[in-house]
Amino acid sequence: MVGEKKQGELEDRAKKEKGETGMKKKIVLIIASIVALVMGFTGCGNSNFGIVVNEDLNVEITAENADKGMMGATGTFTVGEGDDVQIEPNFEEGTVLVEFYPIDAADDVNADAEELAAKGEPEFDVEVSGTEPIECGFAAGDYMVNATVLEKDNGTAVISLITAEEKDPWTKVSSAAEAAKGAGNMEDFEVPQQLKINDLTFSDPAFSYLDGVAQASYESGAIGIYVRKACGIYGGPMTDRDLESFPQHWTQQVGDDADDVVDCYGMEKDSAIVIQWGDTEEFYTVTSQGLGGEEYGMDAATVSWLEDVID
Repeated sequence: MVGEKKQGELEDRAKKEKGETGMKKKIVLIIASIVALVMGFTGCGNSNFGIVVNEDLNVEITAENADKGMMGATGTFTVGEGDDVQIEPNFEEGTVLVEFYPIDAADDVNADAEELAAKGEPEFDVEVSGTEPIECGFAAGDYMVNATVLEKDNGTAVISLITAEEKDPWTKVSSAAEAAKGAGNMEDFEVPQQLKINDLTFSDPAFSYLDGVAQASYESGAIGIYVRKACGIYGGPMTDRDLESFPQHWTQQVGDDADDVVDCYGMEKDSAIVIQWGDTEEFYTVTSQGLGGEEYGMDAATVSWLEDVID
């Protein structure tokens, strides 16, 4: 009886060890298949092509005299809801085809090796060359990234995410008072419910804030007007426009005191795209932004009125 029990225990142990060994072999096979996809098409000598996911979870592509047809793949690259994908190439020559294939990351450890190979059509693909960054958006999910050399290639490329938070760091609120409170160290933020700028009327502003600055945003057609108020704790830019890009910079007197002036920037005088005024304690900016590329400047009367009604 004891012998039968002992025999049964040995058989159970053998089955368990066989199962664990089989699982270990399976995992090793999966890892090996990924390495094969990344390294298997790498050339020898001074001809190399590699693709890896780095510690920051970005995808890095490296080409050194990579010949046409060399390829590699790596997973898992996860795109979140609202994220955009950014590809930053730095290629001296050549072109690489980058493809994103949907995968089920949760099933990777249970998949057979051949199941890790890309199947079907890619969710997105793009030919990458030169040094011009590429931004693209597609469905949230987990992706295997394939890269194929189309023309002899030298250089690198990094594929990363621009998160929804990075695209719009502003916290949205429902009122100017909430924007002032959220900005901190700000007693109030007052803007008109309606702006009349030249022949356009802007109504119902949307409010948001960053640490130290409150914002009111107006839109009319393809034109946006952005009013910002900052306190001393804010050290960031007060406008998204590049002030150095405007050929004209002038000041406009708006009061009897010598310090009552507004700095104006634009393509031509008396048609300001950005206006700024204030001091180190409170500082204000109004920016006109052509959402469709069209510029819409503010004349002298509008500048004086805005400085008077915004607080």
